[in-house]
Amino acid sequence: MNDSTTAINERVLSVLPLFYVGWSDSVLSPTEMKAIQEVINEMDFLTAEDKAYLRKWTDPKNPPPPEIFKAWMREIKSCAACIHHIDKPSLVDFCMKIGHAGVGSAGASPATRAALSKLESELGIDNPLSRDILLSQLGVEDGEDTPSFDVSALKSLLDGAQEETKDRLRQLLRDPLFALDHIADKEVYRARTLKQVKALADQGVSAYSFPKKYGGGERGGDHIAVFEMLGYSDLSLSIKFGVQFGLFGGAVYLLGTEHHHRLYLEAMHKSQLLGCFAMTETGHGSNVKGLKTTATYDPASDEIIVHTPTEYDGKEYIGNALHSEMAAVFAQLIVDGESHGVHAILVPLRDAGGELLPGVRVEDCGYKIGLNGVDNGRIWFDQVRVPRTNLLNKYGDIDAQGKYSSPIENASKRFFTMLGALVVGRICVGLASISGAKKALTIATRYALKRRQFGPSDEVPETRIMDYPTHMERIIPAIAKCYAYDFALHDLADLQVNDDGTETRKIETLAAGLKSKATWHATETIQTCREACGGKGYLAENQFAAIKGDTDIFTTFEGDNTVLMQLVAKGVLTEFKQSFHDDGSLAVVKFLLRKANYKVSEYNFVNKRNTDYKHISSIAFIEEAIKYRYEKSLIKLSERMRKYLGRKMDPYQAFLKTQLHMVDLADAYMDTVVISSFIKRVHNAPADLKPIVQRLFTLYGLDIIQENKGWYLENDYMEGVKTKAIRKVRSKVLYDLRPDIRGLVDAFAIPEELIAAPIAL
Repeated sequence: MNDSTTAINERVLSVLPLFYVGWSDSVLSPTEMKAIQEVINEMDFLTAEDKAYLRKWTDPKNPPPPEIFKAWMREIKSCAACIHHIDKPSLVDFCMKIGHAGVGSAGASPATRAALSKLESELGIDNPLSRDILLSQLGVEDGEDTPSFDVSALKSLLDGAQEETKDRLRQLLRDPLFALDHIADKEVYRARTLKQVKALADQGVSAYSFPKKYGGGERGGDHIAVFEMLGYSDLSLSIKFGVQFGLFGGAVYLLGTEHHHRLYLEAMHKSQLLGCFAMTETGHGSNVKGLKTTATYDPASDEIIVHTPTEYDGKEYIGNALHSEMAAVFAQLIVDGESHGVHAILVPLRDAGGELLPGVRVEDCGYKIGLNGVDNGRIWFDQVRVPRTNLLNKYGDIDAQGKYSSPIENASKRFFTMLGALVVGRICVGLASISGAKKALTIATRYALKRRQFGPSDEVPETRIMDYPTHMERIIPAIAKCYAYDFALHDLADLQVNDDGTETRKIETLAAGLKSKATWHATETIQTCREACGGKGYLAENQFAAIKGDTDIFTTFEGDNTVLMQLVAKGVLTEFKQSFHDDGSLAVVKFLLRKANYKVSEYNFVNKRNTDYKHISSIAFIEEAIKYRYEKSLIKLSERMRKYLGRKMDPYQAFLKTQLHMVDLADAYMDTVVISSFIKRVHNAPADLKPIVQRLFTLYGLDIIQENKGWYLENDYMEGVKTKAIRKVRSKVLYDLRPDIRGLVDAFAIPEELIAAPIAL
């Protein structure tokens, strides 16, 4: 054995489960460690060498590294395999059993039991939750199937490069401060959420994306990872965190310059300066370009006057509005009588005592369907004056002589550049929504593996509801989609974090599309999981009410999904047009050849009727089918728009005539994006994970094709005999995944305290 296991014998093994859970279950303090060392010294059945080995891992400054944890679990699993039935023992019972299984008598004496019980108590793990942490790792609880893969390895694949940061957040969120309590009074709820935000700021996790010179970490990927992990917690916390450090902080950092960074960044990420992001207006919604709030430069006083023209033009649904001291206000900038489009201006809202400043009016939006821990409000400004230097001036500035200038001359391009700088918010919302869906699926899956109902006869146990095909159909494809959107969103996050400015347009398009697809999936999945848990799912204690209410808004904030999908289609059409412009006649030839190839494919009798399992489940077929739908939709929409414009139809009318086709194109395009990310994971997965990732890919891909089988039949890409075969192959893959379902949701690694639902614990 290697050095990590040389000291593990039958005596140490009888103590090891407590150590494993103790370190997994909490961050152990120096005081606790001292008490634990004293208990170890009192264990008469251990030799001096045994005690030295165990004491080695009681130093809070030197916790067991991952390889030690893995070695411990291997040894525990090896001995646990000798126990034919584990009927929910306590941790001490388990220790006694594996000690006995290993050597026949190591854990048999009352003195040993007393010593182990004392150690369990000192570790603070003498509870069913701690026991379940160990049993779930062993995969033996409640007679459930053992996964065909290493759950921790799949968890690492999901966590990616940010695994360390995500694990840190998992640990932080287990603190009682973040307990998932139902709080009916919004004022009490908001106060606690603010306290939680400040606690996270104290831990430094709010500063990851900001410059090191202002106390930040310059780790944009870790900032996104934090938001994703907060999606497992109270979503009011995640949204308030996102408003303070993502939207307000992002506006100051990405739209401001050194002057603003020096004054505000550090105070902001430490929560010493609370802010909000005042963009949306009551009357204009998604039409940001048409905002009516004005910011007029007054050369006489060298100030900017921020004003709300009518009641209807007030800032609407602004998160953090009731707690904020300052707002990043988006308004039409007017200099010397000329409008230069929408810019952001920092406007103080409250004085040091928390009182509203003159000219500022804020009203509470009141109770909502969910997210009542977020203080949403409406804001109006009545001739509020701020210094000229409060203009966030990276993309547009007013100099001391009152002259406006911008590094981007075209006003429309400048506007979209400013909005593009804040695109990370859409990525975060997409990931948080998938976190909500993962949590709902974890609760529903665990419940379905325990809940029994009906059976073939009175002589045999009732059937677990997860074993009914209808229940598998509800849950397992949704899990596969969560993996799919997880992979695609993380690829987009990597692209955004590492972008040097050359991929901005692509990132904007992908962020709009993936945010839409992910949030729609979450809304549907959470409802499905609630129904799958019956009346139990309707109880507030089982979390669906909170997850459902809190995520519902995700489909319409950071951009209404239907509007965003139109932006995706416009982005795709722009690229299509640009390829013709860049490549000239060569692009036309490629286009015609591709169209000709698809015509051959469409009328290839063998291909349309090929029902072979290997063919249907192959990466090549799934990728081709999904890509075909996108490319043909693109060609048909382009031809349709060209026809309308050729008739001299007004471009806006042509847009309205093709609006539904544009949304269909965007949907097809995003399916190609997601499938490409999934294929990359299949190819790059470690050998021991490749089979499970491949099965998830196949289920996801065939699910997308089946959802659109009407389109494929209408376009003569396949015949009925093939769509029937696809349904059969998909069903087989579904059944193949059934034994792995617990492992698939366990790989999400959601802390038990954040699952919280009694039906899942």
